[in-house]
Amino acid sequence: MTNRFWQVLIAMVMVSTSVHAQSPAGMSQEEQEFRSLDEQVQGLKEDVIKINREMLLIQEKLLYPSSSQVSVFVSLEASSKFSLDAIELTLNNKPVQKHLYTYRELEALRKKGVQRLHTGNLATGKHQLGVTVRGLTSGNSAYSKTASFPLEKSVGPKLVELRVVSTSGAQPTITVKEW
Repeated sequence: MTNRFWQVLIAMVMVSTSVHAQSPAGMSQEEQEFRSLDEQVQGLKEDVIKINREMLLIQEKLLYPSSSQVSVFVSLEASSKFSLDAIELTLNNKPVQKHLYTYRELEALRKKGVQRLHTGNLATGKHQLGVTVRGLTSGNSAYSKTASFPLEKSVGPKLVELRVVSTSGAQPTITVKEW
């Protein structure tokens, strides 16, 4: 990546100190210089975009190394009549994430969408995953449930899905699926 930075820097210096060539027929010297400069600027923009993409990937690898990464996802059963309003996530009794759902997010979850609720680092070993779900049942009564699940983190990334399941007339339940 530093090599790419130096290449871009050298290209910029060359642009600023370039020797002007003779113009082709029909173009003035200034038009040719402008066109050449514009092409070089476009090339530099593309390089900057590529470098930015590489930097974001490196940043994610540094912040969330795969050996300690844990990601928690939320899904809602497609036929569920439960209207999810909010969810709170704790790891080892420490709050890590809260989310209030919009109508569009709820509709996406009902269409078998999955939301990434949290990504963070977690040491290997046994942990406690807590979740509080709030919303409205099919009878429009307020509902809140807190559940706790054991979680064992080994070396490598850990993916956990919190699935809110509600059959008609029954209270919603929360299940956990680990990958």
